[in-house]
Amino acid sequence: MKDFLYAILIAFSFFTVIPMPLVEWTGRRMRFLPLLMPAVGLVIGFTGYLLYSLLVVSALSTFSKAVIMVLFYLVITGGLHMDGLMDTADAYFSRQSRERRLEIMKDSHLGAFAVMTFVSLILAKITCFFEIFRLEGAAPKALLLLFIPILSRIIQASMLCLFPYAKEDGLAVMYGEAAEGRTPYILGLYFILTTVVIYFLTGIRGLILPLGLLLFCAYYYFSTKKSFGGITGDVVGGFVELAELLMLMMLLLV
Repeated sequence: MKDFLYAILIAFSFFTVIPMPLVEWTGRRMRFLPLLMPAVGLVIGFTGYLLYSLLVVSALSTFSKAVIMVLFYLVITGGLHMDGLMDTADAYFSRQSRERRLEIMKDSHLGAFAVMTFVSLILAKITCFFEIFRLEGAAPKALLLLFIPILSRIIQASMLCLFPYAKEDGLAVMYGEAAEGRTPYILGLYFILTTVVIYFLTGIRGLILPLGLLLFCAYYYFSTKKSFGGITGDVVGGFVELAELLMLMMLLLV
C-alpha cells in the first residue's frame, strides 16, 4: 500500500504540473504507473470540465473561452505530450531511414516540422472548442470532455505494455517493462467500464469516442511500426495529443 501511494505521487508529479512531494522511483513503485495513468486523466478531465462549465456562464468572448481551454490542457501537463508530438513530427516528416528518424527524435533542437505541427494542433483545438462553446444545447454532450483525457491515457498505458519498442532503452521501455503481466487486462477493464459510463450518461452517440479511438490506435500501431520500428516515449506522448484532438472533433459530431 505504501508503494502504491508513492506511485500516485510519482504519476502526478511526472505527468502533470500539480505540486507533489519528491519520492524515490523504485521498481516496486514503477509497476503501478501504467495503471495510474487513467487516474491522472480523470483528474485532468474533471478539472477541464469544471473549467468549461465556469467559462460557459462567463462573459468572455467565445474565442477567448476556446483559447483558455486549450492553454489549460497544455499547461496542466507541462507540455509533456506536446513535446513528444513535436519531436515525433520532426522525425516522421524527415523521410529518412528508421535509424536516422530515431536520431532526429532524440535531438533537442526543434525543426520546421515540429513548429508547424505545434501551430496546426493548437489552431485545430481552438477551432474545436470554439465550435463547442457556440453550439446551442452542447452542455450535456460536453460532459464527454471529462472522459477524453481518461480514454487517451488508458490507450497510452496499453501501448506501453503491448506495442513493440523502437529502442532498447528509454521511457517507453522503462514504463512497459515495469508493468505487471496482468496490467493490460486491467486497462482493458478500465476501457470497458469507461465506455459503459459514457453510454449511460450520453447515450449511444457518445460511443463514437471510444470506438473512434480504437480505430485510431490500430492505425497508429501500423504507422509507428513502419516509420520507427515501434514506439518511444515521444511517440506515445504524441499519441495523447493526436487522440485528444481526434476525440474533440468527434465530440462535434455528437
